[in-house]
Amino acid sequence: MHIEIVFNKEKKIAQPVLEALESEIFKTLLPHYPKTTVRIRKGSADGIGISGLSCDGEKRNVIDILQQIWEDDSWLN
Repeated sequence: MHIEIVFNKEKKIAQPVLEALESEIFKTLLPHYPKTTVRIRKGSADGIGISGLSCDGEKRNVIDILQQIWEDDSWLN
């Protein structure tokens, strides 16, 4: 599975925050999806892309997990 997350560069999110998010995504998803790659970058608009999953149910599950990670900001500490 490949995940690409793009944050609007106007939001001025610090690089350490992006690195912490990437680390938390790996920590959470690798036990369930061992062939996961993640790319987090800044761009002109927010977006998320997920590829390499066999069904829409798995994609929905991964999106839910990513949303939980983002909303539970304990990984920022």
